[in-house]
Amino acid sequence: MDGLQISNWVYHDGTYANTSIVQDLLHNVQAQRVENEDYSLQDTIHLPFSWPADANNKFPSYDSNSSSDPNSISLAGAELWPSQPTPDVPLPKTSMICAEDNFRLTKYSAEMPQWRYLTPERVAAFHSHLTAIRRVVDDNARAGVDLSRVEGKIQENIALILEDDVDMEVDIKERMSVLLPMLPYDWDMLFLGFCWSKETIHPVVEDPYIIPKKNLLYPSFQPRCLHAYALSPAGAVRLLMHLRNEPFAYGRSVDLATEWLIWDKRVKSFTVVPPVTIQRKVTKTDITLFGGALWKEKLEEGVLGTKQSGDEV
Repeated sequence: MDGLQISNWVYHDGTYANTSIVQDLLHNVQAQRVENEDYSLQDTIHLPFSWPADANNKFPSYDSNSSSDPNSISLAGAELWPSQPTPDVPLPKTSMICAEDNFRLTKYSAEMPQWRYLTPERVAAFHSHLTAIRRVVDDNARAGVDLSRVEGKIQENIALILEDDVDMEVDIKERMSVLLPMLPYDWDMLFLGFCWSKETIHPVVEDPYIIPKKNLLYPSFQPRCLHAYALSPAGAVRLLMHLRNEPFAYGRSVDLATEWLIWDKRVKSFTVVPPVTIQRKVTKTDITLFGGALWKEKLEEGVLGTKQSGDEV
């Protein structure tokens, strides 16, 4: 593993909130909810939920039974929604609410904080990340990337996903070349930046032969914000299989979805502390309804001159 040797940068178009696919996805989410019972009459309800068998596999493999391409991961779950008729289910007159845990819903209240509302912007962001992860999985499959995970084997073909508003340390390559070899062989996800979490709760990752000088590596606690994260080849498959599960897909902000998967130990994730990438937006973002977030992040020396989120020199 040779630090951040990115051999193939690809731009992936995000999904706009005002597109028809977002409205169709909202109808599919609502159909999943009303299919079980009228949750709107109760303050809190846990709807029926289960993970598919492929999401339970910590050592995924390609679809060997596929007649068209044995080196592939077939479309499934909510990935098939766009190709199916949109459910004839009316959307609520009030804002839809983000699900919590696996499939727990809370009754709408106008007093809820804005991040609890399932807005078109949040569904669009979920779709953007889900399709980006699918692209990683498909690219790896076409290249015949090995998904096997064996103790002692170094993970290659790591995918780095960056949103369009990031800045990063000028020496990020050197910093990550120290940290990447410290990851265990079966890691799924790595946060190079995060927000709204104290990521030093778990014991720091240590290596008798490596002494990081500027950044440390921790098992992830509850990281939010997906402006900069890396996926191992198997981790990309595992994250895809969780995020596309129909009762789970699009029902909350995508970073709350990954946060829950990490908290519930469905995804094995680690976090770089302090972050080596930050978000630069401080005004209205593509997702929030009002102003920019109050979370402040710092860099020693950003590539774009950023010292702290929103401060450019």
